[in-house]
Amino acid sequence: MPTYKNNTASQIYWRNILWEPGEIRALTIYVPATDLGLTETAATPAVASPVLLSEDVTLVAGVAQTKAIPYSARVQISAMATTGTATLTIGTKDVPLDSSADYVSTVLPWDKVASIGLISTAGATVRLLVEGVL
Repeated sequence: MPTYKNNTASQIYWRNILWEPGEIRALTIYVPATDLGLTETAATPAVASPVLLSEDVTLVAGVAQTKAIPYSARVQISAMATTGTATLTIGTKDVPLDSSADYVSTVLPWDKVASIGLISTAGATVRLLVEGVL
């Protein structure tokens, strides 16, 4: 199990897990140690990242794209058009996207969102992130 140590003088709290200063914890879930200020003291066995899909999707005007989502029982989808405007389709729901209107889903069962659609009337770039959720 990977282990993580709090080498700081302050408590570190993440996802209902508390590290006191100097404390070492072994966890079976992915921990973004560097972002939290933790030191990874043992890396094996490695825990898979929760990121299932992460990419900037370039959309040509009027050409729809479908993105398959790798399996995880539950997923969360985040999307934002970094240029132009686009529409994200999840099942029968269409979500408008632009640089000021991003989208973050609730936790969804994978069987409802095994794939998603993207389209733009004038062309766009969409930043897409799909994460597996415990």
